[in-house]
Amino acid sequence: MMQALRKTCDRTSRFFRNALAWRPPERQYFGVAWGLIAGAVWLAVGLAGDPGWALPALAGCYLLVLLASVCAIDGRYGIIPDSMVLALAVGGALQAYLSAPEDFWWRGFEALLVFAAASLFRAGYRWLRGYDGLGFGDVKFVAAGSLWIGAEGIPGLLLIAVVSALVSLLILRREGHDLDGKQAISFGPHLAIGLWWIWVLGQQAV
Repeated sequence: MMQALRKTCDRTSRFFRNALAWRPPERQYFGVAWGLIAGAVWLAVGLAGDPGWALPALAGCYLLVLLASVCAIDGRYGIIPDSMVLALAVGGALQAYLSAPEDFWWRGFEALLVFAAASLFRAGYRWLRGYDGLGFGDVKFVAAGSLWIGAEGIPGLLLIAVVSALVSLLILRREGHDLDGKQAISFGPHLAIGLWWIWVLGQQAV
């Protein structure tokens, strides 16, 4: 377990060094990497002077580290490990319980609805187009992420993710990659930046 954790840390640090410095092969995630950092700064500024800063600060650190790892693994290998999805779900459930225990079960029900809706969208897309437009790992990630932001935050998450993915595609095209409608890209990093910013903005609203 320690060896796997060390490998994940090494991959994550290498991913962000390349992305932040505009170096291949992670150059297309330049906006994702800097977006995670900008969100962390925004959160820190918003929590300054808040007497209840401890819980959102700890939750934010946990979420940021986890999302950074998702970006590194999915960005390089095109897969979101189930262990990371589970860690995201457990962290979201714990945060939901500690921050609003009266809404805990409702938040879990919302996650099930989001999972069902995302699964139906994935199946419908495949039926219409003949190939997958969304990986099953992405479906599980969105459902687990809804434990952090609620179902009401999912449209904003997806909007940010789509814009981020379009920016990455423009960078790839600028680099000379031949892209078509069936081009497969790792959507996990873009879902991660969407989840991060919707959660951070939610903390500011609270």
